[in-house]
Amino acid sequence: MPLSTEPFPGFSEALLRRLARFRFRLRPGLPGRGVGEHLVRKGGASVEFSDFRTYSYGDDFRLVDWNSFARLDRLFVKVFRDEEGFVLHLLLDRSRSMDWGKPNKWQFAKRLAAALGYVALSAFNWVTVQALPDSFFLKERRGRGMIPMFFQFLERMPPGGSLDLSAALEEYARTHVQPGLLVMLTDALTPRGVETGIKRLLARGHQVVFLHILAPEEINPSTLGDLELEEVEWRDRLEVSLDSFAARTYRYTVQNWRRELEGFCLTHQVPYFLLPTDQTVEDVLLKRLVGVLLG
Repeated sequence: MPLSTEPFPGFSEALLRRLARFRFRLRPGLPGRGVGEHLVRKGGASVEFSDFRTYSYGDDFRLVDWNSFARLDRLFVKVFRDEEGFVLHLLLDRSRSMDWGKPNKWQFAKRLAAALGYVALSAFNWVTVQALPDSFFLKERRGRGMIPMFFQFLERMPPGGSLDLSAALEEYARTHVQPGLLVMLTDALTPRGVETGIKRLLARGHQVVFLHILAPEEINPSTLGDLELEEVEWRDRLEVSLDSFAARTYRYTVQNWRRELEGFCLTHQVPYFLLPTDQTVEDVLLKRLVGVLLG
């Protein structure tokens, strides 16, 4: 049976069952919080047995498996799984530029955030959601019982507003000092870039993941001719004539911009994923994020 009786729109029960088996891949040393199912191999008196290892000098004799010693004449120590939770910070760019594209970037971001939050809550970890601009905030929630409320919060959240993303990230770093796994879902269409904000988050000890969400038309425009373009957040208008040469120049500019973002993230050990919205959320989770963010 699925863990939630109120699936997020478009999520099948089969997908939810698969998501419930995933766990996040956290960097060593990321501080935990409370009890969860982020499992760290550790000797101790946890109730859940994990494995054996060869006895080393100084190990607690109470953890020795004497049955193995009787059979093999060698000392082995029981290893248990220490169940420690963590905080998943979901930062969703809900600015007006996200409410665009076919498929729509905002709807794609909400579905992806819903899936990631479901993975964390299914394992009794903490989830908090911050919409940017920050009119909507879900304070930390934990456990499977919070899944329906979490889904409803995301489903009802509207897009809107203009955003200086770097300033918003700096403010989040200032006000959220508990380090955790922080996933950004944004198109990164912002006047000052994102680099300074990401540096501030890293300085606070967050493990940052950058999910760069763009519509296919933003990556590779197919509409040519005389056009009037509107910057939806700041309401600036520009008349352009987009011929094949201008389209190639645009694609080259966008490619360089993405490469600069990816290069910055690589330098600062921030996983970067370009996610066009014509992918399914299931493909993103099961083909792109597994092995890096999920395991």
